[in-house]
Amino acid sequence: MEIKTWELDRRKEELRFQYEEDLSHLVKEVDELRKISPVKVAGVAYETGGFYTVKGHLQSKAVLQCSRCLAPFDYHIEVDFTEIFIPERIETNLDQENENVHRLTSDEIDLTSLVEEIVLLEIPYAPVCQEECKGLCPVCGTNLNELQCNCDKTRIDPRLADLAKWFDQNKDSK
Repeated sequence: MEIKTWELDRRKEELRFQYEEDLSHLVKEVDELRKISPVKVAGVAYETGGFYTVKGHLQSKAVLQCSRCLAPFDYHIEVDFTEIFIPERIETNLDQENENVHRLTSDEIDLTSLVEEIVLLEIPYAPVCQEECKGLCPVCGTNLNELQCNCDKTRIDPRLADLAKWFDQNKDSK
């Protein structure tokens, strides 16, 4: 969705908007993202002192892949946002100090890219299905949340592996 700045300049009251944004293309771009429902966006836009402000709320439901056990799980995205847009003709250094301030290069405010950025920032870098997720067994690959395996998980530093063998041989010979 795009908001025309000239339309905001002519209005005396704020512009209300409500729509759904399809971001299903993000599934191909984000490895952990398996599915995302259309993002519901609602908010207002208005002009104040030559600046344009967009305030809103977005929500969606995504299916992410757990980084520990690789199982899919539901993840709810719900965010309030406030963004300020400054036309290029106005001299200010606010956009260098604040990440919520953007320079306008045209007479349109592109909400699609803004919503996409907000959703991407809400997806965790290493998502986990639950805080206590045990992950996968490094030996056999069993999901340790579902089954307990009997694999030997003792880790030996490869630099000391020969020393461990020597101790095992000496223990057996006694």
